[in-house]
Amino acid sequence: MTQDPARNPSALQDRAAAHHAMAAAALRADSSLSVRLKRYNHHMSVARSLEATAERDNTTSTRDPRAALAWLQSGRPVRIDSLNLRDHLRHVRALAALEVQGGAQ
Repeated sequence: MTQDPARNPSALQDRAAAHHAMAAAALRADSSLSVRLKRYNHHMSVARSLEATAERDNTTSTRDPRAALAWLQSGRPVRIDSLNLRDHLRHVRALAALEVQGGAQ
């Protein structure tokens, strides 16, 4: 079974970079201003969409603090959904306490 390259975050980042380059090239093209702007906006919207998809695919949702800690220790980013700063800090401190206890094993 092969992996779909469209679902690979690094492949998506490469495609997004290509669309950024195409957007820059569209601004320098020898055509009318409205055509250049239309092409630029199109390529930038595709690049933003690809970057958002890559970011979403590079994260996972979990309510298990041990899984979140293992995710962090593997070098991946973690986004904490919290109601406010106080709630966010509570989650961060809980992960730090779990790490001290050696809870990710």
